[in-house]
Amino acid sequence: MTVIWDDLTEEERTALKRMNRGPYPSLSKALAERLVFLGLAEERPGGTGINRAGRDLVIRTLLGARSD
Repeated sequence: MTVIWDDLTEEERTALKRMNRGPYPSLSKALAERLVFLGLAEERPGGTGINRAGRDLVIRTLLGARSD
């Protein structure tokens, strides 16, 4: 399943951007599970973290906004 930025809610977008900068301890369990389900995050020993697909989506979106 390929997810694009427009498929995400504002809450999901914000969470991914914060996770891209580092640990996001206030991430809710439900939102973490949703991002894992979408293939944009993964469970780690220290909690849920952004994965390569999630990071790529955030970076492509941010770079795309710069060129507009």
